[in-house]
Amino acid sequence: MTDTPSGRDDVLLVVMPFGPLAQPSLGLSLLRAGLGGRSARIEYFTIAFADLIGAELFQYIALEAPAEWILGDWIFSGALSEAASPDYLDKVVRNGHLGRPTEERIAQLERARGEADPFLEWCRERIVVRRPRIVGFTNAFAQQTAALALARRIKEADREIFVVFGGANCEGVMGREIARQFPWADAVVSGEGDRIFPELVERVHSGSSIDDLPGVYTRTNLALLDDPPRNAARIIDLDALPYPDYDDFFDQWEASETGSRLAPLVLFEGSRGCWWGAAQHCTFCGLNGTAMAFRSKSAARARDELHHLASRYKGQFIMAVDTILDHRYFESLIPELARSPPELEVFYALKSNLRKDQLRGLRDAGITRIQPGIESLSDDILKRMRKGETALQNIQLLKWCKELGLQPAWNLIWGFPGEPIDEYQRMADLLPLLTHFTPPQSAKSIRLDRYSPNFEQASAMGFEAVEPCPAYRHIYPLDREALHNLAYHFAFEYRDGRDCRSYTAPLLQAIDDWRRVHRDSDLFHVDRGGELMIWDLRPVASEALTVLTALDRSLYLACDGIRNVKSLAADSARATEEVERRLEPVIDRGLMLREGDRVLSLAVAGREQAP
Repeated sequence: MTDTPSGRDDVLLVVMPFGPLAQPSLGLSLLRAGLGGRSARIEYFTIAFADLIGAELFQYIALEAPAEWILGDWIFSGALSEAASPDYLDKVVRNGHLGRPTEERIAQLERARGEADPFLEWCRERIVVRRPRIVGFTNAFAQQTAALALARRIKEADREIFVVFGGANCEGVMGREIARQFPWADAVVSGEGDRIFPELVERVHSGSSIDDLPGVYTRTNLALLDDPPRNAARIIDLDALPYPDYDDFFDQWEASETGSRLAPLVLFEGSRGCWWGAAQHCTFCGLNGTAMAFRSKSAARARDELHHLASRYKGQFIMAVDTILDHRYFESLIPELARSPPELEVFYALKSNLRKDQLRGLRDAGITRIQPGIESLSDDILKRMRKGETALQNIQLLKWCKELGLQPAWNLIWGFPGEPIDEYQRMADLLPLLTHFTPPQSAKSIRLDRYSPNFEQASAMGFEAVEPCPAYRHIYPLDREALHNLAYHFAFEYRDGRDCRSYTAPLLQAIDDWRRVHRDSDLFHVDRGGELMIWDLRPVASEALTVLTALDRSLYLACDGIRNVKSLAADSARATEEVERRLEPVIDRGLMLREGDRVLSLAVAGREQAP
């Protein structure tokens, strides 16, 4: 980066703790690339703070601690306001119901909090010496207090520096409340900043007013804003976006101690919004805010960008940030990548009702790690989530992932009003049959997040007493209305008074057992000369080897994917009753599942040689 002739940077963009550590900021990287001739730089103070307190502790705060604690915000809350509550640890962490860390961990957190003030002074000096005209903070989830505290110090040091905030914490009423409560924030951008930020930069440099820019909140235009306030205009043509510029991140990463300990990620964006959510919003999801409308890059642009990232940042794992994979890519981008795969591995979030050939296409294209939206193994609960999938489809996907060598990272969640209690015992009884598949990455009760249908329609959904999570009032010394406007995570009670912990205990134990035995579990079949040999190495196995021949063999192989019993009978030219009689012993041995009139075999096509 080169300085302007006056020695002053045009724009300095800042990533504060506790933003993601081992990855660049996609949003700021796009903004930097879109500023044209303006001099711009991104400072990753996340990396510097990880070097200071240790990467392991940083990752615990950013990724492992319950989101409802907004632990990262507490670390910097004393540096933001002397009025921050002194009993956060006792009231939120030690006595909360989300799990209590060890006293050694709590002592580490207290030491990290003690580093906040001197760290912010170091950040301030590093910024002010560069004399930027504009400092822009990305503000998402638990990095708000660090960003606000540094912004105040910057303004105290140099009133001419223009400070602007943007990101997930700045959307709608959240952003308006930031502008109202914190006068050192000169502007807050709500919504996508790709178009509006370059315009804001030009106006600030020319001394023009920004009060009429849509989606930009200032102290002087708050009274004029619509309610709810408007967002900045969404980008419709994603192909018009520049390639993200991650050079600043990798320069700072490679120069850090943390960079020698962790493997970084490269971020790729193929789409924005969620095509499923636009049609049927999952009740628990607040990720897209008000920008649910789905837009995606053309296959050619997505392919070229992936090749560019793989070439410029060689050897780095690429994670797609898309909420959901564009299903049209199965006919365009994915076959193209399979024909000429870049030297990369890609992670993608997607729906779980995919066909086997689609999963095979992902593997061949280098998309080997996926996050399927499984969330439950109960049809009833999936309907309450509005997932649009069945439990058997979720299990089918796990089976095919094992066979094809894909790595699924998936979650189980519960706590939906009205969910049948007995479904959790049924799922607990089911899980021992699945121990050869990848277990869930996490298993926890739902959160009530802003913008989710559960929050927006809380009373109709069966929630009551909805308030910002207790952590907020210990961190921000503000009144009830202001806290409600700032909060993203909310506490609640169930109208029917249910206690989820009492009936999910068997499922939690079954998940723990699954994780414990998974490495040594297997269930696979080898087809040899008319004999289908099924080897069962699960702890629940009643027999190590089952051999199926003739009709039994063909029925089992036909159920590699979900099949209807009547269609099986028709295909085999047998009576439905005979097919059901043939399937019954295989189902009883746990080699196959039946849900209503649908069946699915659980053994995967396996090794050439039996053990």
